[in-house]
Amino acid sequence: MKANFSYPARERDLLAYVRARLTDDKGRKAANLLVTGAIGSGKSTFVQHLIDDLGADPSGYMTIRHVDADEKRIGFVHVPAASQRKTGFLTVRHDELTSFPTDDCFLYVDDQGRHFDLDLFHQKVEDFLSKPGSLTILDELGGDELLSDAFFQRVMDTLEKSPVPVILVWKQDQSFERSVARAGLTREEVGLLRSRRQAIASHPSLFQVELSNDGRPADHWQRAVWGERAEKKEVEPLEAPAEDEAPARAPAAVSGKGKKQLLSFLIMGGALLLVVLVSLAVGWYGISPGTIFSYFWSRLFQTGTVFPDEIHTVLMHVRLPRILMGLLVGGGLSVAGHTFQGIFRNPMASPDVLGASSGAGFGAALAILWGFNSAGITGLSFLFGLLSILLVLFLTSFVRSQKILALILTGMVVSSLVSAGLSLVKLVADPTNELPQITYWLMGSLNSSKMRDLTFAAPVILGGILVVLLLRWQLNVLTMGEEAAATMGVRTRLVRVVLILAATLVTATAVSVSGVIGWIGLVIPHIARMTVGSDNRFSLPASALMGAGFLVLVDDIARRATTSGIPLGILTAFVGAPFFVYLILRQGKKDVTA
Repeated sequence: MKANFSYPARERDLLAYVRARLTDDKGRKAANLLVTGAIGSGKSTFVQHLIDDLGADPSGYMTIRHVDADEKRIGFVHVPAASQRKTGFLTVRHDELTSFPTDDCFLYVDDQGRHFDLDLFHQKVEDFLSKPGSLTILDELGGDELLSDAFFQRVMDTLEKSPVPVILVWKQDQSFERSVARAGLTREEVGLLRSRRQAIASHPSLFQVELSNDGRPADHWQRAVWGERAEKKEVEPLEAPAEDEAPARAPAAVSGKGKKQLLSFLIMGGALLLVVLVSLAVGWYGISPGTIFSYFWSRLFQTGTVFPDEIHTVLMHVRLPRILMGLLVGGGLSVAGHTFQGIFRNPMASPDVLGASSGAGFGAALAILWGFNSAGITGLSFLFGLLSILLVLFLTSFVRSQKILALILTGMVVSSLVSAGLSLVKLVADPTNELPQITYWLMGSLNSSKMRDLTFAAPVILGGILVVLLLRWQLNVLTMGEEAAATMGVRTRLVRVVLILAATLVTATAVSVSGVIGWIGLVIPHIARMTVGSDNRFSLPASALMGAGFLVLVDDIARRATTSGIPLGILTAFVGAPFFVYLILRQGKKDVTA
């Protein structure tokens, strides 16, 4: 029985489904598993996550790969580049997965392609399959190693007699055909391989899962390697079975997922338009919606209708710049936070993780101390935010390993350094005029937003958001791990640097025109994922829409609460902090009941 799953967006459901079928209520073997999918669909990554999810202690993790030395088709997610060799058996170590076996992993590599020492290979297989453990995993199975009668029979015997679940991983039929086409096999050998793959796949102890990578086109990697377009296969994601269902029962397909997401975006778009209309209407000088429509209709089509100067001043010089700035800043901070959470694979990451916000705040404080006007404050704030980013990247360039960790730690160091400078500026500032202005600016506000600020901020923020949206499928793959992304053809270092620069430039620009507004980039991405799912193709645009509407709505509350307006950072903290506590409790409850 075969079930299709969209991966990695449906990983939680897939783990629950496999867990329910692989073992019984007492943790004993109930079935064996075959995981298939196209090249780069995340098969091996899923198996690694399954090991952690089960808390398993595998007898070993055997990866079978024959290498054409001339074409150098060697290495994939299991094999760090520094460990690759062209001969012998390699021990494959995994730094990120503590439960993953380190001494009992090996990769079979041979310079002569399929002409390897069968006796040595069979001995290694026998040793591997004889080791005790709670799982046995054969990855990259289904190739020309099955031409060996002894090996094929050993696999069948293992499926039949193994006291622990056996997990087989191989390419789906379409990708398999492309692989054997380049292997130089005879027609008889290809036919024998097909029949033996079918015999294994139809073994009564096996249930089969086929993955469809939903973060990118399924045929992208194949086109890059084989130079031709693979036939696309539409796969419906499946729900995991309910806990009270029998393990043998297949999950039902989910229908209308695309319609649900479309409806979600229509609702978000309509809500955003409603928030903008309300923001134009409400304030200490109230304007009816009818008057607002008539005014903009008249300006757009030059109808010649005359309106009082007060309406023109309030709409064009006060509210419209403020609303547009709120849309830009809210959407930009949300997308930046979403990007950092994906790159660093850390749900606690926020837009100021690399020190852009701290640097921009220090620059603004210096500008206020030196008596600059609002344009000067914005310019110096952006300059110091940019310098902070460049300093972090410069210092990180000296680190040769653990780049992500080094980037985060360096960002913390630079943030601490500029925060100390900010404290010094506050200490020497005039407590009557300058210090209150610095303090108010640091808490965030859109009070001083003007059209000239928009001409500066809009190109940078919109450009950064566009870059992130164009790279959102690469971000999908990066969330699976750097080695997995490299296997799928993603230029991980370049993509990571571009995404980080885009997100930090958006952050620095947003802070320079609005001050430091916290929580938006931390909380809104989580709400977006709860609404449309974790697939960045949908959750990133959702973050932009939600962040934009949220900040404009908060600004409405801020400017109506008092005549001087409440700093936005205060209100976003009042909303964001309780919601984040809810997220923590909700996740904790899931972990307990899982």
